[in-house]
Amino acid sequence: LGGFIAELYGYLPELVEYFLTMFSPAETLEFIDYSDKPRPMVVRTNTLKTRRKDLALALMKRGVSLDPLASWSKVGLKIMESPVPIGATPEYLSGHYMLQSAASMCPVLALAPEPKERVLDMSAAPGGKTSYIA
Repeated sequence: LGGFIAELYGYLPELVEYFLTMFSPAETLEFIDYSDKPRPMVVRTNTLKTRRKDLALALMKRGVSLDPLASWSKVGLKIMESPVPIGATPEYLSGHYMLQSAASMCPVLALAPEPKERVLDMSAAPGGKTSYIA
């Protein structure tokens, strides 16, 4: 079964076998299906330069369709559609936001750094979590 699923979805057979040790076959298929779906584009507001509300208004004036990321995020915006490249707007080039996955915002929320604390960020580059901590 693992070999068939691996061939069907283009996964390594060892990885599918590992999934099957954790999940039932139906759950494994569901997990792989969801893993293969594209995640939404998300941007994180740089609150040192702007507010999420103001950023959302500026992007909507450029024709960007967006929504707040989730109730747990005060800085994230989920981009639904955009007629302009999100990584090349004047707001992006001015540092008002950065492209960052929702999952990359979670460690900072869990850390909950306080002012004057020192934090050593040992995560991978390019520094999105570090700038969020700041």
